[in-house]
Amino acid sequence: MKMIPKVLIICTLTSMSYFAQAQDNMTMDNSQKFYFRVSAGYSFESGKTEFNNADPNGLTGIMQSTDVTVNADGSSVNVKSLNGTVGAGLKANLTVGYMFNPYIGLELGASYFHGDNTLIGRLRSPQAISEENTHLRGVDVAPGIFLTPNFKTVNPYARIGLIVPLAGKLTIETMARKVNGGGPDTDIMVEAKSEVKSKFSVGYYGAIGVNYPVSDNLSIFGEVEIKNLSIKSKSAEIIEYTTKAITGGNSQLIPGQQLADLPVYEKKFEFTDEYNQSTTTPPNQNAARKIPTQFVNASGIGINVGVRFML
Repeated sequence: MKMIPKVLIICTLTSMSYFAQAQDNMTMDNSQKFYFRVSAGYSFESGKTEFNNADPNGLTGIMQSTDVTVNADGSSVNVKSLNGTVGAGLKANLTVGYMFNPYIGLELGASYFHGDNTLIGRLRSPQAISEENTHLRGVDVAPGIFLTPNFKTVNPYARIGLIVPLAGKLTIETMARKVNGGGPDTDIMVEAKSEVKSKFSVGYYGAIGVNYPVSDNLSIFGEVEIKNLSIKSKSAEIIEYTTKAITGGNSQLIPGQQLADLPVYEKKFEFTDEYNQSTTTPPNQNAARKIPTQFVNASGIGINVGVRFML
């Protein structure tokens, strides 16, 4: 991701050089104007890293950030890395901005992100089938700078600024099925859903695009946007947990192995940079478990299209 600031700087300088070399092609309206921008788009993963451990209780048997397949007779194992991000998904944005002159402005955007479901771990073997998936949903604000050479027709521009998540959550869905775990022809199925809350985090973004005027005050635009965002985790909690015995097409809940039966230590977790843990005294089952700090990689690169209205 070290190349991103260089790319943004180059794009900004290029826009300004266009301005210097094409004065005759530019509009010379020096009035100060407010504008609104509405857009929608899609982001793909970028800056992939290893996924975090999503199974602190060790229920699934999945090695962190791997897709493992054991063949039918158990004689060989195929292991695939599952590096990635949770930054792929749909995005909707509303931005208000103010142009100080025809070439530079400040803006503040608010976005809703609806992340794709992402596979972060899987195990397939004759004895067990386990899978972990996650998705991110949230709202963020993005203060930034808008730069343009202010051409009359097709008008290039660049945007750069910060991303500050305001609200949202990371959801992790886990499934583990032990074949014949309850006896011949009876499988044991464990299903869980967890939510991860975040601490205050800041990322950055950059975009390059073009505006095309439809009328004096209305234009349409398209752009390529890069976001670099790493969200620091604060706490996590298992909010759904069921254990079933499955025989044929029938399933039955197993008493004593449901969400209400889990001690606090196995369903609530706190992330911290440093903590002490006794090696001689058993942990307090009525207190949340301490876990080393984790960061959720939500970086992505995508395309946005929309309309821009000048007041």
